[in-house]
Amino acid sequence: MGKINPKTKNKGSLKKVFRILFLLAIREGYLSLRNIYGLVCHPFFTLSQVFKKKDLSQGVFLFGLPGWFWLGTIFFLAVIRFFLGIRGNLGWIALTSLLAVSLFSGLFLAYLLYWFLRIFAGFNRGGR
Repeated sequence: MGKINPKTKNKGSLKKVFRILFLLAIREGYLSLRNIYGLVCHPFFTLSQVFKKKDLSQGVFLFGLPGWFWLGTIFFLAVIRFFLGIRGNLGWIALTSLLAVSLFSGLFLAYLLYWFLRIFAGFNRGGR
């Protein structure tokens, strides 16, 4: 029996891990885009499917979208201010964009909560 080279064994297992991670990323990306599209076209069906399948990652992603939009804006503004060397108060453009994204995130969260409550009421009545 020949000697097993540990370097080649690790390369093979790393290939498998990266392949699995790549396939999971494609699957989750597809599901995310499909669910975002579904929220626009048929939100009741989309959210009820996510809850029926008990897909925790998609549930967290969908209900976390308003927060991610808001945090992304904060991060973007902080990076821009750092690179431009701006200190002190926010300018009117930054303040307006922050308020606009906050309003959009709040409305989007209200939209999600509305459909969540409709689905929750349907599950309690024994419907869908």
